[in-house]
Amino acid sequence: MLCLLLLPLLSARAEGSEPKRVVAVLYFDNNTGDSSLNVLQKGFADMMVTDLSAVEQLQLVEREKLQAIIDEQKLQRSKYFDAKTAVKLGKLVGAQYAVSGSFQAMEPQLRIDIKMFDLQTGNVLVTGQVVGLKNKLFELQQQLVTRFVTGLALKLPGPPRLKSRTPDVDTLLSYSKGIDLVDQGKLEEARVQLAAVVSKAPTFLLARERHEQLLARLKASEAKRGEVLSDVSEALGRSAEEFLRSTPAEGLDEKGSLMRLGYRSVRLQYLLRQLKPHLGTEHPNVILPGHEAQVLALLRLWHEQGIAYVQENREHFRRFHKVIEGAPYLSSMSLTLQPEDEERLRQAKYGSLAYEDDAPVSVAEFLLMGRYRTSSESFQMAPTLADQDPSVLKEGFQLLDEALQEAEATIPRLQEARARQVLELYGDALMLRGHVEEAVAKWQLFLDRFPSARAFPWISNKIKTALGVGPNLRENAGTQYNVALASCDMPAAREGYHHELNRRLQTQGYKAARAMFEELDAKCSGAKDAKFVIRGVLVSTALSAGRAGDCATFHSLSPRFLELGGSKGDLAGYLKNYVPHCLPAPATSP
Repeated sequence: MLCLLLLPLLSARAEGSEPKRVVAVLYFDNNTGDSSLNVLQKGFADMMVTDLSAVEQLQLVEREKLQAIIDEQKLQRSKYFDAKTAVKLGKLVGAQYAVSGSFQAMEPQLRIDIKMFDLQTGNVLVTGQVVGLKNKLFELQQQLVTRFVTGLALKLPGPPRLKSRTPDVDTLLSYSKGIDLVDQGKLEEARVQLAAVVSKAPTFLLARERHEQLLARLKASEAKRGEVLSDVSEALGRSAEEFLRSTPAEGLDEKGSLMRLGYRSVRLQYLLRQLKPHLGTEHPNVILPGHEAQVLALLRLWHEQGIAYVQENREHFRRFHKVIEGAPYLSSMSLTLQPEDEERLRQAKYGSLAYEDDAPVSVAEFLLMGRYRTSSESFQMAPTLADQDPSVLKEGFQLLDEALQEAEATIPRLQEARARQVLELYGDALMLRGHVEEAVAKWQLFLDRFPSARAFPWISNKIKTALGVGPNLRENAGTQYNVALASCDMPAAREGYHHELNRRLQTQGYKAARAMFEELDAKCSGAKDAKFVIRGVLVSTALSAGRAGDCATFHSLSPRFLELGGSKGDLAGYLKNYVPHCLPAPATSP
């Protein structure tokens, strides 16, 4: 049927004897009465266009171009089988001929009516009908295309490999839904839908091709979105810097003070966004090799802005709070910006801005732990400024001391929550740096002051874990790692290794990974059952280093991995699947 349908287009005998004929395959109308089959219109058309594109004498109009014209003309509910609509659409997409059709029935057999139009005259050149089992729909379609190209054997180097091979109707429906989601602009939903189709029917080449095209489109879209967000964020950061420089804090009314705090908060978030490209993508976000100077400069700027933020925050509260029934309140907690910057704030996705009554704690948390959390994002960098500058470590603890005093001075119903926030962070920061007894003392202070607190069991378990007797065996092993290392207790060392590695990465940066492995290897390689344990932790260390951007350590440990019985195949797999950015660059020909 399709051969007869297209025969008038292919009457030329010699290759290249006339220009290619431009053909548009329109959507097939669904006249079955089952609206769930509407999306078959697009799927069937896409498959026909794809397979007929293999015929060199034809130029097929892409389905996406057809869809763009349909959207522009608002013809979504039109009858494409109608001659007037077919001629109009065909001319709009620049075709000479148009093929349209309709699904007339699905049960017990599928019937498709077909027409072909000469768009210059509007005449119907050919009409036809095809009937078959609905579960054979795509086999029939492929057979017709195959007959068509076989009839052109003298003009083609060989039969094309059909891309639209799909196993069943359900798969086609799923595929059609996927491309319909693309047309609606729902790209992420379309990705999920087409990924499911490819997973179910891995030999469905057209679905695989469309899925790969969509992934490339999403990647390009994300890159473009990132560029736009970066530009908006840059403009917002400059505006915040200018406002803070040109608007002194002295003499501002409440509204002006809230705006200044808003711009200070934006400045802090802007600096963190500037920081993130210099950090690894895995937790903890370790400073990348070679980026130390840039990060230190940004951290010092953030530190300066953070201290100013705390001071201005306190001053705002002192000037504008009111006391109602013995409790201090602010009439407004919302931080505002100038109108043009409010829009930038939304576009750059900085999240909402609000007055922080725990500003000293949040600033101390970043200085001491590298953690920063907003309504829109959170991350943890390492090593912190406090680990690079002892004076900042002292300043961070001073902020917590002041925050604890403020917590004790607040109204009774708020004291427990605020004291816990300060003392838990205080203990965590001490524990991170190996000061176990001091950390335990801070946590115990909370338990002593609030013995009926709901958090009592949680804080109590933190103390037990720090002493190696907590409920979590892996955490216990982590806190006891150095004891296990001293005696080369390999099972205990293996259990605590990752915990201790994470702690050292947070305080020392990427160089800690290689140093920690070499320490264990040098001290305990001769111990009983050490080979298996050391090889296992070597893999953990090498991957941690690679994820932190330290590819040199990954490669420097590779020979030792082979010495310990590891295979080259495993090594290649780790590189390819876990740290592909550490793969050696391909050799270039001279």
